[in-house]
Amino acid sequence: MITFHTLIPIALWLPLAMTAVGLLVAYGLANRGKLPRWRLAAILTMMGLTLAIPLVILLNPMWVQPQPPPPGKPLLTVLIDRSASMATEDNGTEKQSRLDVARKIVSGLADELGNDYEIRLRTFAETSTATSMQQLDQTKADGSATDLGRGVQQSLSEDRPPGQAILVLSDGVETSGGSATRLRQTAERARAMSTPIFVKTIGTDQGVRDLRLTLHQPQELTFVGQKVPVVAELSHTYPTDQVAKISLKRDGQEIEAREVSIESGQTVEELFYVAQDEPGLYRYEISAAGLDGEVTELNNQTTLLLRVVDQPVSILLLEGKPYWDTKFLIRTLASDPSVELTSVVQMAPGRFLERKINRSLPVKSAEGNEEEPDPNESADPISAKQNWKIQSDARSLLADPKFLNQFRVVVLGRSTEAFLTDEALIELRQWLANQEGSLVCFRGAPASQLTQRLGSLMPVGWTPGTSTRFRVALTDSGQAMQWLPQTGDQLELLPSLETSAKPETVKPLSTVLATSSGIGDTDSVPLITYRPEGSGRVVAIEGAGMWRWAFLPPDHQDHDAMYGTLWRSLVRWLVSNVGLMPNQRVALRPDSVVVSSGHSAAATLLLREDQWESVPKVELTSETLEKPQTFLPQAQDSPGVYRVHFGQLPVGRYELKVLGAGAEESSASSAFDVIGNLQEQLDVAVRPQVLAELAEQSGGQSLDAISVTEFPKALNDAFIENRDKTRPQHIVRKSAWDHWWILSAVVCLWGTTWGIRRWSGFL
Repeated sequence: MITFHTLIPIALWLPLAMTAVGLLVAYGLANRGKLPRWRLAAILTMMGLTLAIPLVILLNPMWVQPQPPPPGKPLLTVLIDRSASMATEDNGTEKQSRLDVARKIVSGLADELGNDYEIRLRTFAETSTATSMQQLDQTKADGSATDLGRGVQQSLSEDRPPGQAILVLSDGVETSGGSATRLRQTAERARAMSTPIFVKTIGTDQGVRDLRLTLHQPQELTFVGQKVPVVAELSHTYPTDQVAKISLKRDGQEIEAREVSIESGQTVEELFYVAQDEPGLYRYEISAAGLDGEVTELNNQTTLLLRVVDQPVSILLLEGKPYWDTKFLIRTLASDPSVELTSVVQMAPGRFLERKINRSLPVKSAEGNEEEPDPNESADPISAKQNWKIQSDARSLLADPKFLNQFRVVVLGRSTEAFLTDEALIELRQWLANQEGSLVCFRGAPASQLTQRLGSLMPVGWTPGTSTRFRVALTDSGQAMQWLPQTGDQLELLPSLETSAKPETVKPLSTVLATSSGIGDTDSVPLITYRPEGSGRVVAIEGAGMWRWAFLPPDHQDHDAMYGTLWRSLVRWLVSNVGLMPNQRVALRPDSVVVSSGHSAAATLLLREDQWESVPKVELTSETLEKPQTFLPQAQDSPGVYRVHFGQLPVGRYELKVLGAGAEESSASSAFDVIGNLQEQLDVAVRPQVLAELAEQSGGQSLDAISVTEFPKALNDAFIENRDKTRPQHIVRKSAWDHWWILSAVVCLWGTTWGIRRWSGFL
């Protein structure tokens, strides 16, 4: 093929050509009749050729010669998903699993494209491995996770001159936790290597039939003899309503069983109560009987770890004036057998009433005589004994570290300026940072005017304003904290509360657990907020009038227990999420009670280092292990805090124990379960968009619309089209001046023309 690349502009070449034609015509007219016509015509023709050749050379004609493609076959890598979701039998597939459909596609490719391509087969789940047709027939879809990005990355080969491509046969369900950014980077690398990725999504968007059982709180801290509510959630994916039998067991013995009706698409909460009379670690199992056609029963059971302690929580309550709110809070805390309460209320300037609710001391009057407790002062007159006395100065209470270190929680009411001196605030901050205490402001700002030192402790900032009323609604963070397992979704049904100072500024690192809802608020304001302070935390709860939650109208009588439940749950949440309790020298806490296989298990070890000569080892035992294994904890940045990493473990139940701890130290032992990766079995709806984005970003395309029988031809056409775009055919261009014989022919033609004209007498 010849192409032209002019050496001069066409605007200049055309006048030259027209001038040459004009001169040739003029020459012919001037010499007409001097020679015979045939000789004159021959001379004019030869002269025209001698003029045309330079003009053609100025057009720079080039010979274009295509080069043959590189020798060898292009490489086609077929990447087949073998994760557990590929075992799903979709509707309309004649009882074929998704992996069977992939095998059928691979077989068709080998039959029709085997002569034109070098076909390599790889399977992938958590990682990818090379395979063959014979091995593929024996492969099972049992991978515990799908890592699409790693599978593609490991399939990228070195540059292949004839070209290469990757075909992914998968349902697109990514369960390894790989990020979209990593998948995009893998696709961009494939594009850079001129390796288009073609995809075929296998499967449908159908779901599976499954019953799911979960716990609000898989780990609970309680006290001897105290009943703890255990909330289990039941849901299913069946198209119709189902009835499930649910049971509570301990050590294999059934404690309680009931039948639960679950509507389609709804979640049902079932409440159990558990209690123990001795301290220790107790393991409960809540399970539901399997339903017909259920894909797996692994998520039909769950474990509750109940840690029972025999030391009550010491709480200090400080109040600037006698309020109904304070009176009912004292009654509520005094009725809890797990709480040892000390309250100090300013009755008048210079007169403070201090009362201590002690679980073992007799009741004494101001004169020191024993007497029966006043039922109006305690909801539990049998177990709660109280001492009281009058003090004239309470400024030194919080400033005394010996007195303050007795308590795990300090509760501040309103107008508490008399207690919050500068020395007290300094000591209070030290107590929060080092003693793992909790400070609770239970009716908003603890003082009418916050000093800079006091304001820096608070999780929110207040601005003065008019009195407003509001109802309470949990935020997403509040729901996730689950420290109100029974009442969190019912707070909006309770009577409204009142506040005068409006909380507006949420401090950094603060978490808002509840906001205002309902009455006249254009913008919601934070109502329950907490912030970590050292190893402790500060909680601000807005609203006066909460005592009315314990005296509800007749249409809300079933929620009468909410007030007490709220405070008991708050206390458990505060003390169960701190470090070591006063009577503990060690605590072992797994990161999760249930760990999915394929994920590493770990735990946190807390020690009072002055009571240990060296860091003790942690022993791991299970029936799935040949023998107990010991692990050496790794020190962290904070003193007394250690991490224990157990790695990936097989499915089973595991017990943890700190070696060297006494048998009575229940906090030195714990447990967790390892279960299979249920997501691969439950989340089986295909994700064609994930595969389509991978193909597009790599320069390939999705072939989902192509049938199995037409797939080999469609793939071949798509590959050739992509190769023509990304790997253009190599061609060689040679100018006319590069051929010697053309120059020789031009010289000969000019010489011949000159000789004929001379012979004819024109020269």
